[in-house]
Amino acid sequence: MLAVSIVLAAAAAARADCPTTPDDRVCRPWTALLVPTAFGVIYAPHDDKGPWVGGGVEAAVAWSDNSQAFGPSHGKLRFDIGALGSTQADQGAMAMYRGGAQVSFERNASREFLIPYFAADLGGLWTKQTGSHLLGDGGLGLYLLDRRAAIVDLEVDVVLPFSSAGELGGVRAQLAVSYALW
Repeated sequence: MLAVSIVLAAAAAARADCPTTPDDRVCRPWTALLVPTAFGVIYAPHDDKGPWVGGGVEAAVAWSDNSQAFGPSHGKLRFDIGALGSTQADQGAMAMYRGGAQVSFERNASREFLIPYFAADLGGLWTKQTGSHLLGDGGLGLYLLDRRAAIVDLEVDVVLPFSSAGELGGVRAQLAVSYALW
């Protein structure tokens, strides 16, 4: 018990800060414009007409700034559109579109992997049976890999439609791969 108390008393916050002059690849700040992204998505609404599975494309502005500056170290501003099909044969197709942001929890992650983030979006969905519905979503994600040339992220959101929430509200999961062209 004494040994555990000594270890806990001596423990301090880990320091993984970047140097004051970013001279390594991880700490050098960058911004990428119009980053094309492809994603796979599964959407599980409360009704019995799903789950819906599909894919889509996204255009984003992404950044990384591992420093002590105010604000998140990593993030994306994005707009995406996806086409989904129900696992039920007679449900047709769904279009889902969203615009929003992902921002990391950490101010100075100082690494290129496993960076947690929060996401929030506004958008809509459409099916032939239900028509158009506006929605908001919010959730948590993880940048599995975050480099200037490529970003791989996994996100899980709670979808809250502004109408028919009892049927269309649910959970959405997405795996996205982004590639910066320049």
